[in-house]
Amino acid sequence: MTAHPWLRVLAGALVIVGLAMFFINAEALLNGDAVECDGSPMRPGQWCASASGGETLSYEEEKKNEARGELVGYAGVGLGTLGIVLFISNGITTWRRNR
Repeated sequence: MTAHPWLRVLAGALVIVGLAMFFINAEALLNGDAVECDGSPMRPGQWCASASGGETLSYEEEKKNEARGELVGYAGVGLGTLGIVLFISNGITTWRRNR
């Protein structure tokens, strides 16, 4: 029996949230420094009229959005890793107590 069952719930939540943050922003992570508008590469001075949102963004605004998405994606990797570490440490602690 685990000493802190809430720790497993927290670890599971961190893994799920981390994976969601990573996969939602995976495109920004994989593009590197490329700036895209609906899948097409953009150059400085161009504007993006998104078909899905209906808003028009400049190259610089799209670049900021990509950078923010990349940061959120990496934060997701960190949260997921923390959740995995909590699962493992909780399992080791439980195993040692039951020996």
